[in-house]
Amino acid sequence: MKKIAYIIASAVTLLATTGCSDSYNAQDAAGEGRIILRATVDSDIRLSRAVSQEEQTRLDESCKIWISSDKGLVRQYKGISAVPAEGIWLVGGAYIAEAWAGDSVPASFDARYFKGRETFAVSQGSVAQVNLVCKIANTAVSVKYDEAIDEVLSDYKLTVGHSCGKLEWNGRDDRRGYFMMNSRDHDLTYTITGNRQDGSAFSYEGRIEGARPSTEYVLNVRYNGTEVETGGAFFTVEIDERTVDVEETVMIIPAPTIRRIDDRPLDEPVYCEAGKITRQSIYVAAATRLKSVYLTFPESMKTILGQDGVDMVRAEQSVLSGLESKGLTGLRKTDEVNDLDNIKISFEPELLDQLGDGINAIKVEASVEVEQSDADGLAYTVEKSSTATLTIVITDADVQTEPIPVNDPSVWATEATLTGKVMKDGVESVGFRYREKGTAYWTDVVGIVAQAAIEKGSVYNAVLSGLKPGTTYEYVATAGAFTANSVYEFTTEPADQLPNSGFEDWYMDGKIQRISASSADMFWDSGNKGSATVNTNLTTPCEDLRHSGNYSAKLASQKVAIAFAAGNLFVGEFLGTESLTKGILGWGRPWTTRPRALRGYIKYTPAAISDVNGAPAGVTVNVGDQDTGIIYIGIVDGSTMSYGKYSGWPQIVATKNINSYGFKSSNSNVIAYGEKIITEATAGDGMVEFEIPIEYFRTDVKAANIIVVASASRYGDYYTGGPSVMWLDDLELVY
Repeated sequence: MKKIAYIIASAVTLLATTGCSDSYNAQDAAGEGRIILRATVDSDIRLSRAVSQEEQTRLDESCKIWISSDKGLVRQYKGISAVPAEGIWLVGGAYIAEAWAGDSVPASFDARYFKGRETFAVSQGSVAQVNLVCKIANTAVSVKYDEAIDEVLSDYKLTVGHSCGKLEWNGRDDRRGYFMMNSRDHDLTYTITGNRQDGSAFSYEGRIEGARPSTEYVLNVRYNGTEVETGGAFFTVEIDERTVDVEETVMIIPAPTIRRIDDRPLDEPVYCEAGKITRQSIYVAAATRLKSVYLTFPESMKTILGQDGVDMVRAEQSVLSGLESKGLTGLRKTDEVNDLDNIKISFEPELLDQLGDGINAIKVEASVEVEQSDADGLAYTVEKSSTATLTIVITDADVQTEPIPVNDPSVWATEATLTGKVMKDGVESVGFRYREKGTAYWTDVVGIVAQAAIEKGSVYNAVLSGLKPGTTYEYVATAGAFTANSVYEFTTEPADQLPNSGFEDWYMDGKIQRISASSADMFWDSGNKGSATVNTNLTTPCEDLRHSGNYSAKLASQKVAIAFAAGNLFVGEFLGTESLTKGILGWGRPWTTRPRALRGYIKYTPAAISDVNGAPAGVTVNVGDQDTGIIYIGIVDGSTMSYGKYSGWPQIVATKNINSYGFKSSNSNVIAYGEKIITEATAGDGMVEFEIPIEYFRTDVKAANIIVVASASRYGDYYTGGPSVMWLDDLELVY
């Protein structure tokens, strides 16, 4: 069988260190080594020339790569273009690389999803290649009919699916369908319908039990030619199970990376004072041989250099030498062994000092070519290119306004950090003006920096507070009576609230009491899925005690059959059980805002601890001690966990292995945390207000997921506690 792969590579740094202050430093960092990551995606279909290029782009943009150590996630990249072209630097040690590519949809004839995992080690000063093979993660289904089927059935159709999605095959459709199995559905059901020759309707149902990923199930529909007493034809469905085979290969090379040597964003202008300009350099790196790196010059530079532009890769050496004499240099290094290519392009002061005042935009276009062959063996070329612009602004401005990048973590729901830069000596009283976009009046912010700290090149900041959530603001840097020309804007995070935070929506899922209106909008869950197996729900709606609305959530700890179980609720889903009573929980839901506190209403009636089956290390709990309750909230990044067949959750809690698979605020993915431990009964007969401040350990990243947990018994994960009861209502995120 012909095997081919989608290849995604990152280029290694090749430039040697020089004495220039802005030269790229390729020496090994202390204790670090470098990896060159090559990810291959095994395809199960033969691709035409047109489709393969489309497939390349889709996989390139969707691919996610995570690198983890025993301390948690250390690197993550979304899209191949985000992988550093110069390779990935890591501290020496053991690592796991994981990759996901494609489209993870419940059911599709076209969208496929791939997963890969590889362990590797890094040693100081080493350069290692890591080959990460991504295999198809879908469950595939196809159908084959006996020729005799057409003699007894017409308009026949096959429907296959689970609770989240279905596909239909009409007639002799030979396409392969792809399914992503979820935590609730382990089987695929199928139905064959059609019309018999006498006009009566025909239907045949079945089930593919324990449908597995990377596996194809071929439904062979057979007719044995006999008739049953009712006059209907007799059919059987035989299921062939086999591993999805690799069928075709297409090499995917990322577009070249273009960046500034100082690592500042290329779309951010460089502001320079005339006559005091320093060297400006860009770096182009490719994971294969560069085809072209073309520079298009601004008008003032065209006059100085005597040409409109130049290809730094394909130009004659005499042309490059002439440009070098005028202050434009290119240093190119190639790695013949790994087929990697890099070039550093520098604009020297003697060239830049001749530029006129104003904006000078230098366009950079870099491309690579890869030879491929299609499903018919015909050769063709795939080209990938990148475009960027280096903008040099010659200015006499006192200060400049620094833009805030989109999704920058310095912008919260009610505050934001503004940045300005001093452009020349002798500037006084630096500050800002800001306003809500669409309004007329500006607010001045001055006196934010001591005069002694104001010198050319210094950066100053102002933190604005009391802003409106989900609102766009404009701002501009000032210095005394001077106001910069560039006005930028930012939008504060919205003040999003937890769905069903008043616990008004409930429904019965068989014997299980769910905390939502239906399965389609499930955000909260509890341990009810486990306790319902013995006809008990620990968490239920309560009409008798509530702060507002019709219900509160009542969390009642109790002995269920042979085991103690805590009344609880959490953001996420009860995934399953192992060893009869040990629960496996998926915690967390996508969340992109960063609250400062969690507020709500509670009533708590603790009881004496009746069951002790364990506790965290260093904690002693005895029968007869008073039980305690707990509520906590965590804001976490985008990393996920796996446990057995379950994966993709920000936190998986497996009570059988609670010491290894339990939530801790010290986990590497936690960027903020707050908790309230309830040690005694709340006052009065009603509910009382509580507020949990949230402490942010990391303010340099945005939120990706949220975890909220409440338990009437603090050590319920260890099956320890007593018959305590907690009521909760009207949770609110405070911004």
